[in-house]
Amino acid sequence: MSKFRLYLRMGARGVLRNRQLYLPFTLAAAGCVAMCYILRFLAYSELVATMRGGVYAGLMLNLGSGILVFLVVWILVYANGFVMHRRARELALYSVLGLRRRDVGAIHAVETVLVWLAGTVLGIGAGALLSKLALVLLLRLMLLSVPMGFSFCLPGAAESAAAFALLFAGLYLWDLRRIFRARPIELLHAGQMGEREPRSRRLLALLGVLCLGGGYALSFFTTDMLFVLLLFFAAVGLVIIGTHCLFGAGSVVLLKALRRNKRFYYHPRRFIAVSGLLYRMNQNARGLANICILVTTVLVSVATTVCLYAGIEVTLDRSYPHEIMVSGSCDTDALADTDYTWLDTLTAHAAAPWTDAPAQGFAYCTLGAQATQAGYVTRSSNDPTGLTGFYLIAAEDYTALTGQALSLDPGTALLLWPEGGSGDLVLDGQTWKNAGQPTEWPLPNIFDTGFDNGTVWVVLPRRADLAGAVRAAEASGAMAGARYSVLLDPAGLSEDQLLDCAAAIDAALPREGIQPGFDAGLYVYNRAGIRLQYYAMNGSFVFLGVFLALMFSLATVLMIYYKQLSEGYEDRSRFVILQQVGLSAGEVRGAIRTQVLGVFFLPLAGAALHLGAASPMLMRMIAVFGLSDPVLFWLCAGGTLAVFGLCYVGVYALTARQYYRIVRM
Repeated sequence: MSKFRLYLRMGARGVLRNRQLYLPFTLAAAGCVAMCYILRFLAYSELVATMRGGVYAGLMLNLGSGILVFLVVWILVYANGFVMHRRARELALYSVLGLRRRDVGAIHAVETVLVWLAGTVLGIGAGALLSKLALVLLLRLMLLSVPMGFSFCLPGAAESAAAFALLFAGLYLWDLRRIFRARPIELLHAGQMGEREPRSRRLLALLGVLCLGGGYALSFFTTDMLFVLLLFFAAVGLVIIGTHCLFGAGSVVLLKALRRNKRFYYHPRRFIAVSGLLYRMNQNARGLANICILVTTVLVSVATTVCLYAGIEVTLDRSYPHEIMVSGSCDTDALADTDYTWLDTLTAHAAAPWTDAPAQGFAYCTLGAQATQAGYVTRSSNDPTGLTGFYLIAAEDYTALTGQALSLDPGTALLLWPEGGSGDLVLDGQTWKNAGQPTEWPLPNIFDTGFDNGTVWVVLPRRADLAGAVRAAEASGAMAGARYSVLLDPAGLSEDQLLDCAAAIDAALPREGIQPGFDAGLYVYNRAGIRLQYYAMNGSFVFLGVFLALMFSLATVLMIYYKQLSEGYEDRSRFVILQQVGLSAGEVRGAIRTQVLGVFFLPLAGAALHLGAASPMLMRMIAVFGLSDPVLFWLCAGGTLAVFGLCYVGVYALTARQYYRIVRM
């Protein structure tokens, strides 16, 4: 028999004999190949590149590709490392039986090629079948029609196969280095070496508490919108460090403290549970911490993206309550003397082929102010914490909008306080006597202010007073300015007709320089077009979130399965020893079940805690996209946690069977 045939035969037998290890490795590789193919399929798709919102989809695919590379390398390196660790004695036995290291390396090369080939074929096949489903999901999320037909992306398949060939070649070279450097006797006894009792590393546990507390503090106390995204990654880094420190050192410190409590410790069940968990946590701390972080990533990515998508209509209602709005920034010095009604007439004339609805314009200003003993002082609205919003219009605009004649004396104003107050208003040193409440308020907040203390609606006597409020706000150091907006709400038009109407208005706007009374150009906001943009952007977010959640879930399941296998092999001897010292089989099973359940569900509990602590910062990040709805966020977060918890329990039930089968061998 030739050497090649011998290597091929022994390699194939090695894979089949260790199918308990290689089957999940191969399936994980196939899952990674399938995900890679799907991303390449979508990236090569002309439909995705040319569809409405294709820019958003392209950005999400590029971002997903970068994260996918990291995840694939991490998953396969972890799986390969576990397989090699469990096969250490078998590889050593080859050398003891007379095979040279290069022969062992050749046999392992056959095993590596077989796993790569099986994973690549299965992965590309599964990816080809699921690529259409992924395309349908993406298009449906973006409110686009789905074309009929099926296609196979040959360049995507070739790139995926080549990329994973390089990855498996790297894994093989790393394994070969280990085989050539290790001594057969050391490998033969690698799984039989004793383990010392873990030391109490209190400083490391304290570092974990400080890092975790620091990450949580950033989430609770970072309120400035400009720093939320930047500090989010700092908080993530602190939480990752803190999680690893607490799972590794903190758990040992806690369990040793329980052991020192003699009244608690010297009880049959507690004695076995605490002593067993002490060694379990020391052995599996890194894996449990990684599972906790992976589960947290799944929960955060799904909860936030689903919340953004579910809140699209809420965001539109708050930010764009009117179908069409033509708006421009006013020149403060010319605000009082400029007649802006020409813009109303132009808008109505351009929209005449579609609707005879009136086009009504008005000037307004929105400010954010901090309450002080001397009244309200305007502040920057980048950080809305502790601020009160003010929505100011002039009496003439109120009359134009409502049809109610209104005359206010100088220094007076109509005030509608958020809590039904009736006091006067002092804003930036200017006192406005309360002349009553508006009988109706026809304007929802055009751009949702999102201030902590609500919004005060103010009707001033003249536009000159509105300009004065803007100047006073600018003197306080705030970015302020009045705007003139024309509102149009056509009835009975389809989405396409609304888009055509808005396009006609935009085409009719003058483009030669800055118009009188404005200090910048004019823009048309149409709810139908913005709605499509929102669904394109947030639909891409949801697709990326679900895609990454599947990848992180794959890594989580793989880690859980291998952890159950390793603990099963380790507990098999403990199971026998505990029976030999007098415990019944039922007591031993109960003690081991308690330990396994505690260790298994600890990462899920930690992930739920991380999600709750991250919620304040996540809600502020979501508010950047125009959605401020804590109830919706908590519903999405709770639903995501419940669904993932059920899946997690299902994974436990499946992997626990393998664990108990090994223990009872």
